Amino acid sequence: MADIMRPPFSDIKRPDEIVRMTTADNLKFAVLIGLIEVGQVTNREVVNTVLHLVSSQHLVI
Repeated sequence: MADIMRPPFSDIKRPDEIVRMTTADNLKFAVLIGLIEVGQVTNREVVNTVLHLVSSQHLVI
């Protein structure tokens, strides 16, 4: 039986996993912003993730 108070570790995503997800880029940015707000990512992870998202072929600015 799963522990209701503690989510399984397989549900926790790191920024590099978020980038590889097959979802819309705006959702990826929203998840990244949420991680930044709660302090779960380093500055380096933020920069690498944003650079990857901006350089992707699917993002239109």
